[in-house]
Amino acid sequence: MQGRIFVFLFLSIAFTEGFLFSSKPKCQIKTYKAGKYITGDKLLVHENFIDRVKPLETVAKDCKVILYIKGSYYQLPDPAKQVLVSEADIAIGHGFQFELRDEKNALLCNKICLSNNPMSIPAAQCFLQGAINRGLTWSRNNANVLSDGTYAANTAGYQALKIDIQTRCKDEKLKRELMRALRKMYQDNDEEEQAETEVEKKK
Repeated sequence: MQGRIFVFLFLSIAFTEGFLFSSKPKCQIKTYKAGKYITGDKLLVHENFIDRVKPLETVAKDCKVILYIKGSYYQLPDPAKQVLVSEADIAIGHGFQFELRDEKNALLCNKICLSNNPMSIPAAQCFLQGAINRGLTWSRNNANVLSDGTYAANTAGYQALKIDIQTRCKDEKLKRELMRALRKMYQDNDEEEQAETEVEKKK
């Protein structure tokens, strides 16, 4: 009986998720699983940007710094809402805000430092040059942001791109809640089956 109930609930959630999301393109924003050299806020980036972020782990290690995340992709209340140019790449998951810390996690170079003369600090210069060499964009005009320059490369098509990405991820919270409920049912069902098996063994 319990198995039938589980199957019914499984099919109900599967149908609900399919009904709600099958016609909607998937959200392309992912959580980057950072190593010890990238810390701070959760790093949310577009799936096409992940390969640009990965080398920064090695750059930070080689330069003896920690890349401390101060902000990344965020969901707009309205996907069509305009954003500041300084946050254009962040709003599509192609950039993030940061500061640099030393290996003991002490502040090395924050936004003010980055916008003044970070190249006077050898470790900061090492990291920034390493990031640029690996195809990332950094400038003193937007000193606390690293990106791949998607906005600057296509300003005419940016708004449509932003609306698409933001719209895809608008209901992602609801989808995650459904998936958590489904996983919990799996776990509960497994526990029930194990308990029943133990009872049978004792007979």
